[in-house]
Amino acid sequence: MNIGGSPQFHYALEISYDGGNFGGWQSQPDGSGVQDAIEIALAGLGESCGTRAVGAGRTDAGVHARAQVATAKLSKPWPPRRLVLALNAKLPPHVSVMRASETLPEFHARKSAISREYRYFIWNASVCYPHIRPYVLWRPGERFDWGRAAEAALMLKGAHDFRAFCRKEDCPEETLRTVDSSRLIRRGRLLVFRVKSKSFLTNMVRIMVGNLLEIAAGRRDEAWLANLLTGNFDRTASAATLPPTGLFLWRVNYPEKLDWSR
Repeated sequence: MNIGGSPQFHYALEISYDGGNFGGWQSQPDGSGVQDAIEIALAGLGESCGTRAVGAGRTDAGVHARAQVATAKLSKPWPPRRLVLALNAKLPPHVSVMRASETLPEFHARKSAISREYRYFIWNASVCYPHIRPYVLWRPGERFDWGRAAEAALMLKGAHDFRAFCRKEDCPEETLRTVDSSRLIRRGRLLVFRVKSKSFLTNMVRIMVGNLLEIAAGRRDEAWLANLLTGNFDRTASAATLPPTGLFLWRVNYPEKLDWSR
């Protein structure tokens, strides 16, 4: 709470959403961002329309989140569990606040994060359950060497120049990133690519999986992937950006655990 000014109470929110119904996390001119939905719900609780919900990551349109984290400064104290229930009563059905925690003023959803984990889901079978179709990349009728792709996924771990793994128009001057972990796991017909890093470039995860698919299909080899990681190639040398349907922001990690409500 601020002393000598308007009271402010600081909260972190863990948010889950179906990205197919939104234009991404970030606020959009047409109000289609998840951020817009959260801020409208906060306003519905009597908070100022200027109350901002700052997210830990800017997921693109169509990308889902199991556990996005956002911070907001509120004008009055809320028991965390009550805040969760009150916000969910105001939110559309495709987004839910799962947990809340009161935080110190210096906590920031994006700046305080030490890593973010994304998961990309692939369904490789001739038929697909309709219940999971909006949340996977469905690849019927193709034969893949997933063992080879799993070995290639390990090459993505470590410090590399990911210039070839970034949407060209959004590529920053500094494209060096350190990937803490990178694994492709097979569970029958379901493939899960799990990757963790402090920060990612635009479309980086979807391009990573696109490259692994090229190797699994036998169209590219490990030497090609190793060359892409040198930074000597731009986006045109890399594989296609896969659709957002299979991608989830899975977890955001912080130095200290938040005291989440349930």
